[in-house]
Amino acid sequence: MWRLKKSSRKILTIIIAITIVLFNVSGNISLAAKKVGKGKEIVFADCGWDSVKFHNAVAGYIAETLYGYKWREVPGSSTIMHEALNSGEIDVNMEEWTDNVARYKTDLKAGKFKELGINFADNRQGLYVPRYIIEGDKDHNIKPLAPDLEYVWDLEKYPQIFKDPEDSSKGRIYGAIPGWEIDTILYNKYKHYQLDKKYNYFRPGSDSALSAALTSAYDKKEPIVAYYWEPTWLMGKYDFVLLKDKPFDKNTYKEGKTSLPSVKVTVAVSNKFYKDNKEMVNFLKKYRTSSDLTSQALAHMQDSGDDYKKTAKWFLSKNPDLIDKWLDKEDAQTIKDSLNGKGGSGASSFLYSFPFKIDFDIKNIDSSVRAFSAKHSGFFGAQRKFLMSFVTLIETILNYIPWFVLLIGIYIAAYKTSKKHKNAILYVLFMFLIGMFGLWSLMNETLAIVIASVILSLVIGFPLGILISTSKRANSIVRPILDTMQTMPVFVYLIPALLFFGLGKAPAVIATTIYAVVPIIRLTAHGIRQIDKEVVEAAQSFGSTKFQSLIKVEIPQAIPTIMQGVNQTIMMAMSMVVTTSMIGATGLGMEVLISVNRVEIGRGLISGTAVVIVAIVIDRLTQGLIRDEVIESE
Repeated sequence: MWRLKKSSRKILTIIIAITIVLFNVSGNISLAAKKVGKGKEIVFADCGWDSVKFHNAVAGYIAETLYGYKWREVPGSSTIMHEALNSGEIDVNMEEWTDNVARYKTDLKAGKFKELGINFADNRQGLYVPRYIIEGDKDHNIKPLAPDLEYVWDLEKYPQIFKDPEDSSKGRIYGAIPGWEIDTILYNKYKHYQLDKKYNYFRPGSDSALSAALTSAYDKKEPIVAYYWEPTWLMGKYDFVLLKDKPFDKNTYKEGKTSLPSVKVTVAVSNKFYKDNKEMVNFLKKYRTSSDLTSQALAHMQDSGDDYKKTAKWFLSKNPDLIDKWLDKEDAQTIKDSLNGKGGSGASSFLYSFPFKIDFDIKNIDSSVRAFSAKHSGFFGAQRKFLMSFVTLIETILNYIPWFVLLIGIYIAAYKTSKKHKNAILYVLFMFLIGMFGLWSLMNETLAIVIASVILSLVIGFPLGILISTSKRANSIVRPILDTMQTMPVFVYLIPALLFFGLGKAPAVIATTIYAVVPIIRLTAHGIRQIDKEVVEAAQSFGSTKFQSLIKVEIPQAIPTIMQGVNQTIMMAMSMVVTTSMIGATGLGMEVLISVNRVEIGRGLISGTAVVIVAIVIDRLTQGLIRDEVIESE
């Protein structure tokens, strides 16, 4: 076997040692000026929108390059991030939208955090419509649908244009995010101008859902009126018009009577960070940009495909005057040298960052899916109408049933399955409690979505389960798909539902069905496969065909296992209740979401308890049915 000589091994060891030292030295040249943050980590708030992530990247680059800090982001809603700032779990929030956080001024006055300065204060917000609705679009053969639409109150004339897909008798206004203070102001405006007579106020659930609704409508050249704000990449990329209102009045705007003000967006830090990081605090006190500058950076990111960190470097390179304003002369020159490639930090990155990367054209994938959605909008629109009719029918039936009749039905069902009066009474009391919470109608909305999703899951899953139980080839194809569906993060299911079916209950049913269909497929197949082969052979020996044997012997024998699959499907559908509220599904889930966004513990506890009660009652009833099936099969 070939071996190095002892002298050669020594030389090789020395070369490797020198190489490692050079890598580390070269990687730290850029930090030679100041190392006040070496070993420390800054935690930035990621409130979910692009502009705050961009500003995190800019501040993070300077903190890392100049002071030697490490940094990371923690995601959450703006209200949650504000509470985390108060508690010290978050160090820095680069965008505190002061008017959208109800407790901002109260907490600032109480000294729970430190406000360092204004990031920007020239933003705009309000109700937007696509320009082609007002002026038309010759390139796409679109005539002006609302040529006189200029002010918010003009919407009163055009409900038939902005038709609500879930209620054709009215139009739809997409409001602000549940839990934001602007949501209350916008709803007051909706009531003030009496738009409630001809429009439904629809809360989208999350800012990502709202942006998806706007971009989807624009790509399909459909009408939409929705709340949005600037700076955002969406307003930079698409041509939307902000509807005018009466001149801003600080005394009445919260009542919805005037234009919305530009929000003061501040840079805020926790008290602990303020005390322990003087250099970063001094830099952040001087940090100031503008809405236009931020929009330019976000537009560059959208067009170039760069990530936030690359965009931050591009932004700093294009705006050296900002660096001079934020930092003293020596520190500013250090940052400029680093941007020009003179920092020498790239060598060590080879050791600690994976050096190989495949550049997938994600942007092209997105545009292709959007184009497909727009091209087949008629097909998906028809499916959406069917789903909405289906959910509405179920909800109408549930609302038509008097509350006491439903409670009696639950009592009878509980007694039949448990054979115990005390269990039946307990379930009735639980459901009675939901009514006392004032959540009965919201419970019916939730149940309508769950029932519709479970029915679709059974219609799709039961035949598939039978198929893969009788075919090895089908099993080998379907099983990896089911494995993927079970391990995929649930939020991923919201994306195609949003793009193809918009917001509301229809996409909620689709997303829930995709998530909940797996157990019924797996357990149906498992139940049939575990039937004793001798029983099947005996049936066939008496002249039964394979189909007759399946229908009359195998499926009846597998019913207990299949019912277990039904139970799991229902439970998984219930677990999606809160998640689908993020795409505008109303009901108990929306109550939970609002309480989370507003950090209202009492409201969250009550609505969360209602969800738990419904889940427990349904689970116990279906488990009782499973026990009955097992007894009968024995």
